[in-house]
Amino acid sequence: MVKEVNQVCGKLNKALGIAVTLPNPSSKTLKTAMVCNLVVGAGLVATGIIFSSKWCAALGGIGVISSVVLQKENSNKRT
Repeated sequence: MVKEVNQVCGKLNKALGIAVTLPNPSSKTLKTAMVCNLVVGAGLVATGIIFSSKWCAALGGIGVISSVVLQKENSNKRT
């Protein structure tokens, strides 16, 4: 996914005549972000359940989903 976004941005850069480069995260960076998203997401889900807060549980769910997406991106990066 990161590679595809970088390719689209590269085409946009050429069309607009600008030179903006996007970072290409390493496997270690993706793994760190994945763990952080999982921990914060699980904490928000637990807090949402304990205090009956739907928005908190929803944000936590988004964090957990983000962690899964980052894990998939990291596994694609290795191959």
